[in-house]
Amino acid sequence: MSLLINPYASPSFFSSPSVVGLGADEQELLDELVALWARKKPRNVLRGLYLDGKQQIKNLNIAVPDEIADSLQIVVGWPEKAVFGLSNLCMWDGVVTPTGDENPFGLDDLLSANRFDVEINETITSAMANSVAFLTVSAGNVSIGEPPVVIMPFSAEWASALWDRRTRSIKAGLTIGDIDYLGRPTSLSLFTRTATITCVGSRLGWMIEDRAEHGLNRVPMEPVPFRPTLDRPFGRSRISRQVMTIVDRAMRAALRMDISSELFTAPGLLLNGITQEQWAEIQKWTWKLGTVRGLTRDEDGETASVETIPQQSMDPFIGQLRELAEEFASATSMPLSALGVIQDNPSSADAIYAAKEDLVIEATNANRITGYALSRVFQDAVMMRDGLTEMPDELGGVAAKWRNPAMPSIVSQSDAMVKQISAIPGLASTDVAFEQLGYSAADIVRIRTQMRRAQAADGLTSLLAKPATSSTPDAEPSQSASPTEPAASTPLPDLEGAPGDRS
Repeated sequence: MSLLINPYASPSFFSSPSVVGLGADEQELLDELVALWARKKPRNVLRGLYLDGKQQIKNLNIAVPDEIADSLQIVVGWPEKAVFGLSNLCMWDGVVTPTGDENPFGLDDLLSANRFDVEINETITSAMANSVAFLTVSAGNVSIGEPPVVIMPFSAEWASALWDRRTRSIKAGLTIGDIDYLGRPTSLSLFTRTATITCVGSRLGWMIEDRAEHGLNRVPMEPVPFRPTLDRPFGRSRISRQVMTIVDRAMRAALRMDISSELFTAPGLLLNGITQEQWAEIQKWTWKLGTVRGLTRDEDGETASVETIPQQSMDPFIGQLRELAEEFASATSMPLSALGVIQDNPSSADAIYAAKEDLVIEATNANRITGYALSRVFQDAVMMRDGLTEMPDELGGVAAKWRNPAMPSIVSQSDAMVKQISAIPGLASTDVAFEQLGYSAADIVRIRTQMRRAQAADGLTSLLAKPATSSTPDAEPSQSASPTEPAASTPLPDLEGAPGDRS
């Protein structure tokens, strides 16, 4: 295992290694994948700089010297808003099937062991930043604490893939498993239709560490693209060239505003009619707040005139930044208020929803595209865990469930559900009603369990109380019911078929 000095470092450029034991076709795939990764790396690094606010200002060196521009280190965080503002609306909420089974194929346990609920949002965020991210499925080593199947996410800086247009899937994939302290890869994994090949490098060269045949007849690696098209199946980045240009202009506007406010903070004075000796003396002044200075008369008895230069207004710079914020909001479908631009009048609820409607539509489309990739990942994970070579029909219906990206208020959503249940009474006993009310999958399970428990307790209480209320003092002993046993004619409540039971 290599020693990482910086755990947040990304792999540095490297040439495709010649791996001992790889076939000619596999080595050719490896060379092509490494070359593709190297071509995409510069743009991915550049987008990462904009996302992290580390991009240097592109100063024009006309009004502001480069030395001052570099020392101020102006940062505009709009790219981060564009990426995280959308990815936060894409909330994965579990696995569903057409039959409504809980924990289908044991996927909930398998996904929990892989921290899937946490890492899926990280995967979506990386996809929006770099246009695509990847999810791989491989057999785990249970003896060292790994789950039976390992589902690993990779950003575009750590993986690459070749697209097969005919099968509409990945032809072959490459992931970088580890790097040394200089960023050089020390472990690579090659994913093909028949096997997953793990290669390790050392001073002696590269060799195969493990070759695992999976029998899936497809590559156990799925892309998670953002805004894919026919010409670009791996999508487009949320940090587009238009976004980067607007951010560069905003950084220069903020730089000019800071310089202007610094130069015009002290009051400017225009002195007319002073002698050269007086000018030399004025240059020695040390300005202090509250200090009053005076000028003596010249040789002819005349005094110098002093005029105050008014401070420059910041309104032109603020107006320019607002105009750039509007351009950025239009390019990214972000609400203008999310960029720090506050309207004079408070917006109504309808206006707030209209402002984020485009962003909600964007999130809905992203969930649909990501959901297809997740369905295939779920299928690969179950088949690899159970050693299947053919997919069962029931497994093909497993899909990802998403929360409503519009995130309506509880009051409005509750009112809408009450009206729907009035029209469709049976809807109240389904999980869909709970989902529409905003409950998560874990909350729904808890609610169902506690409802069944409460109904069972109520049924038992009524069962024990019924003989006591039906018996009379004048009844014969042989005809009275036992205080501890129910009468034979008393029907038992169907606890297993309680309304809260979904079995």
